[in-house]
Amino acid sequence: MIAVLATIAAGLWAQEVPRVIPRRATVDRPLDEAYGTLKHYFTDSSLSQFTLLTADDKSHTLVAKRSGLGPNDWNELAFCKTGGEQMVYTFTAGTVIVTAKMDAYGKHKTFVSVSADYHGTYTLALASKSTDIACLSKGVLENNLIAVAGGTAPAPQP
Repeated sequence: MIAVLATIAAGLWAQEVPRVIPRRATVDRPLDEAYGTLKHYFTDSSLSQFTLLTADDKSHTLVAKRSGLGPNDWNELAFCKTGGEQMVYTFTAGTVIVTAKMDAYGKHKTFVSVSADYHGTYTLALASKSTDIACLSKGVLENNLIAVAGGTAPAPQP
């Protein structure tokens, strides 16, 4: 019996933590304003470096992509766990796909959930070989986007 419980406990301990974890907050703006502001942010290249992929006005869900993140941006926004083989690779570029979902929270507030799915490209220069690695967010971008939805100017985008 103890052996069975130990095996189950070991299995639970070994489960990996989810890689994409949404950040959530309530902002002091009505749903339509928060959604419209963030949608505009994703479509206006003078405000952000995102490309709006989808906008579902009914469910108030936006999906946007940002490519070409360099090493300095990457160090602030994401972290990649690399295996032994990738230790000799060099980070060359990063991409993030952001999903923002908004719901009304009363008449004048909005509940905002933002998740960021990061992927880094690492290259082995001598062999001209590259690999894509799924990475972990540090939460900076998600918090900035929640600020945008709330009508607050975000911290400067890296």
